Amino acid sequence: MRSRREVLVLTAGAVASPRLAIASARQRRIGWLTAQQPGSLTSYLEAMRQGLAEQRLVEGQNLEILYRYGNDEMTRMPELARGLIAAGAELLIVQGAAIPQVIHLNLPVPIIFVTSADPIAAGFARSLTEPIGNCTGVTFMGFELLGKRLELLREIMPVLNYVTVLGNPFHPGSEIELTSSESAGRRLGIAIDFIATPTRDTLEAARATLARTRPHAISLLPDGFALAHRRTIMETAGELRIPIISGWPAFAQAGALCTYGPRLPLVYRRIAHFVARILSGTRASDLPVERPSQFELVLNQAAARTFNLAFSRAILARADEVIE
Repeated sequence: MRSRREVLVLTAGAVASPRLAIASARQRRIGWLTAQQPGSLTSYLEAMRQGLAEQRLVEGQNLEILYRYGNDEMTRMPELARGLIAAGAELLIVQGAAIPQVIHLNLPVPIIFVTSADPIAAGFARSLTEPIGNCTGVTFMGFELLGKRLELLREIMPVLNYVTVLGNPFHPGSEIELTSSESAGRRLGIAIDFIATPTRDTLEAARATLARTRPHAISLLPDGFALAHRRTIMETAGELRIPIISGWPAFAQAGALCTYGPRLPLVYRRIAHFVARILSGTRASDLPVERPSQFELVLNQAAARTFNLAFSRAILARADEVIE
């Protein structure tokens, strides 16, 4: 593999601040909440811990992180959030599909959200500089990238007339992601349909639908659920000989044809900036929502050969990483 461009630039007030002095004599306690399963976001949590250490917040020393996972059960989110408050969490970091279930509970602690949705359309903020309530966070603005992914597919697969969008409808922003896909499809002359896959059972059912409809490619909406089940998704697509494009490198590493999206470990590391500022007394609503402006393209040569496809020199030249 080869990789370059390790720097993530963040906009909307994301100028890096100096490390904040946080008294090590007092252990701080924060909560991590996701609707996903343990292990689905391990590498990104490690990146967040690295960022916290850079802010002099070290887990096991002056910081305790309470982890709660919903195991794909959305209805558990309010209960788990209130449990974290009862356990003494001073703030909550809420990821993905858990956010809509928690953000309007009027909890007595700040919330840092991590989402690929448009926070304004999702009701988390009036603007990037005006979060609603006692919250702030980071957004990947995933819907903005769906057109780019379809353009990439068209460049790789000139005969591309039909793409199925596969995704979790409970994921924040899934509606606008589908709308964006349909809009890009109309512009490119590509028919778009959608298969909802919020559970293991629906993933199994999707196999029969895909076998019947035979799309030319799948655009996989990236979220924690898809990440946790990426092996199953890739095996199904491989057996049906349908190439996949998605947003996070982990999907390319699992067998997707290519991925295009933000460099997530650096985005998760940035969460530490919010944690440090809030624990030092800054109000969450005074911290603008941040978004990435640097992205990475990962190509999977082995997957391309499987589907009798080839990446052009132009696409290879743009790649940040090529999996041989």
